[in-house]
Amino acid sequence: MRQSVIPRAVFSLAVSAVTAVGSSGCRSDRLPTEDHLAPPLPAVTATARALGGPNPGLEVSAVVRNPTASHILVLTGPACPLYVRVFPDPTGEYAIAGGPSISCPTSSSPPMIDLAPGDSTRLIRTVPNDSLASYAPGTYGVNLTITIVTSIITVWAGAIDLPIAASP
Repeated sequence: MRQSVIPRAVFSLAVSAVTAVGSSGCRSDRLPTEDHLAPPLPAVTATARALGGPNPGLEVSAVVRNPTASHILVLTGPACPLYVRVFPDPTGEYAIAGGPSISCPTSSSPPMIDLAPGDSTRLIRTVPNDSLASYAPGTYGVNLTITIVTSIITVWAGAIDLPIAASP
């Protein structure tokens, strides 16, 4: 499973690391990073599939599983939907593209799913065909990003061929 994790507080962690190095001096037997554990992260797998029928579109789903011993809060709702990125990818091979600009605002108190250790949930987003109409025919890669309280996680959801044809 390949996924990309982008911390929400990269700058503050960098400042903390510099402060830890500066305050620890050169005599310490411990590394500055030994006191800082990474936040617990869920395991995320995603799939993308074309939906035919009278209302064609792109369905992207994520299974979010908590393999850790800690609770993980997954942000959801209209302010924090699954972020779907469709990009030209004639090879149809694995690619990740995302960035901090795709995270949702946590200040608005969005709904959250509390994943207890061992729990999992499935999140689904459907992109209507009219939203994909401006794309030229071809193969496109699909990435999906979820937001948890401590970071955003982007995963490869697969490749699709556009346009998606309606079927009777």
